[in-house]
Amino acid sequence: MDLNKSQKQAVTCLLKPTLVIAGPGSGKTHVIINRVHYMIEQLNCAPQHILVVTFSKLAAEEMKQRYEKIHGVTGVTFGTLHSVFYRILRRSDPRRYAIEHLLLEDKKKSILQNLIKELELDEEEDFIENFTKHLSLMQNQLIESKNYYPEGISREAFIKLLKHYEAFKERHQAFDFDDMLVACYYLLDNDDAILKVVRAQYQYILIDEFQDINEVQFRIIKKIAEAKRQIFVVGDDDQSIYQFRGAKPEFLLDFKKHFPEVEEIYLDVNYRSTQMILNYSLALIEHNTKRYLKALTTPNAKGSAPLFIPCKDAKEEALLIVNEIIKRKNEGLPLTEMAIIYRTNLQARPIVETLLAANIPFCLRDGMVSLYDQWITQDLFAYLYLAENINQPELAARIINKPKRYISNAAMQQAKQMGEHLFMNLLGLETLTEWQKNYIQQLLFDLQVLKEKDLKNAIAYIRRNIGYDQYVMDYASFRKMPASSLLEVLYDIEDSTEGYVSFKEWENMLKTMSEEVKTQTNHKNIKQEALNLMTMHGSKGLEFNTVFIIGVVNGTIPHHKSHLPAELEEERRLFYVAMTRAKENLFIYSPEERHGKNVDISPFISEIQVQLVQSKLKVGQSLYHKSLGKGLIMEILENAVMLVKFNNGQVRKIDSHYAIKNAIIVWEDEIDEKPHKSKKE
Repeated sequence: MDLNKSQKQAVTCLLKPTLVIAGPGSGKTHVIINRVHYMIEQLNCAPQHILVVTFSKLAAEEMKQRYEKIHGVTGVTFGTLHSVFYRILRRSDPRRYAIEHLLLEDKKKSILQNLIKELELDEEEDFIENFTKHLSLMQNQLIESKNYYPEGISREAFIKLLKHYEAFKERHQAFDFDDMLVACYYLLDNDDAILKVVRAQYQYILIDEFQDINEVQFRIIKKIAEAKRQIFVVGDDDQSIYQFRGAKPEFLLDFKKHFPEVEEIYLDVNYRSTQMILNYSLALIEHNTKRYLKALTTPNAKGSAPLFIPCKDAKEEALLIVNEIIKRKNEGLPLTEMAIIYRTNLQARPIVETLLAANIPFCLRDGMVSLYDQWITQDLFAYLYLAENINQPELAARIINKPKRYISNAAMQQAKQMGEHLFMNLLGLETLTEWQKNYIQQLLFDLQVLKEKDLKNAIAYIRRNIGYDQYVMDYASFRKMPASSLLEVLYDIEDSTEGYVSFKEWENMLKTMSEEVKTQTNHKNIKQEALNLMTMHGSKGLEFNTVFIIGVVNGTIPHHKSHLPAELEEERRLFYVAMTRAKENLFIYSPEERHGKNVDISPFISEIQVQLVQSKLKVGQSLYHKSLGKGLIMEILENAVMLVKFNNGQVRKIDSHYAIKNAIIVWEDEIDEKPHKSKKE
């Protein structure tokens, strides 16, 4: 076994509750594989009683393959939590939990779509996605529906659809993936005989990525493990980034409360990143308060400091990155060794456009909803199509109450049955009042105005004159969600019209881009050489020679929806995860404008710089000034102002925070050569 001191300590520890805190790039999978082998060979643990679990099917399969390649085939169980819990359910009731009763995601979505139609729920296209997200959150936390209040969707609609979905599953003896967890928990909680069998089967439990465990998963694992107490968990509280799915890092942080006799071991050597990338990453994450204190080191070279690059906007950002990618590819770095990482999928659009124009193959590792497929975009399309031809009933029905014009579904159905001239038919209905008809007359006037406008002005007219922005804000308010998320889509749509006069050309561009995005999603390009694009969440567990993090501005990272201290700590962990994907080169971009408005650089950048300043600010520290050259700190004055004597004989007072923030100085021990100037200079 090729192990360092802390890895060896983890692999060879006694059979007792063990918590391994594993920083990024510290070889945790290597430790788990060797731990299992050590348990079998040295601690006489029967392989058929060893359970190794992780959170994704791919990770479980890879771990199993790595183990069997090194140590051969054994009876050890490798699997996901879902697969293990499903096995328990199948053992208890093979007919009830037969595989044909399992609702896969596509089938589940189809059922929900049909139920929504039957119930005549007047909801937007993203309702199913939000419903399933909240249903998972509710079940994963073992909360009863009467006590659950979803954000972003109508609670009344949520409860109504949930009631009918549960009734459908009961009628058809069906269950979904979330039901597996809840059913397994209550089975073990209520049936001591089955619990005894499961405990006898899984006497030794090893769990990877323990920081991602949720309430119901932890309760099941604890119930199985608490008798024999042979549990070995590996995780990193600094990489807990799935609280929005119900993950609770508290179970890792408070592991000692549940297993007081626990042995804590720290894997403190990062084999992935250079010293400089590690230094900058730690300077960020050390601002979090609820975490295990760690002192990570690396045997790797010092390397170059991460580059903080200001740019005008997302368009310039994309051009700078693509030029850097082309340069590095020409120097021999494969595209597969480079990654572009972003906080939200919306940020990827300018990058994708620029990559397509440059004919650079790319792979969207965790997919994205293209602008074309957004329901808001489809609403705007409907307005623009109706401006060309008002006799399109389906499109008219789509936007008739966006904004509210108080036209009922019954009135729409009646008008449709009267013939193809829907708006004229509505105006002829005796059941409509004069003020309702005035709304229709105004809509007809607006559609005529739209017909005369160019694309950009037409979109602006729909948003502001027709009142679509107000509709979006009212929609968000009704569903108790921040309107900023929806308005962001509108701004992005407006930005995407730049350079297009014709509606059809613009629509075709968005459609082509949507098709290209679908082609590049789901790992279809991984076998060929392709650049990696992913969200910060999707980057976890991956590593690349060169990483570009884009859109590092306030409101994006940290996200504008994150205000509470716990939410800001999760955002900081997200940025930390993104930074620690890089092995040798890290580029961080901060546009100065977004949608034509000035934006502030992310406060996380300042945190990194302040932390680094505090660690370096001492008399005798050497530095490089981008115009004055090499110098030496002679004295530290108030407010982190340095008195610096330069090799050219000059003595200057320098505000260290300002100088670091604006890349004016670089500490001598952080570079191999003189400091890089920003791309903007």
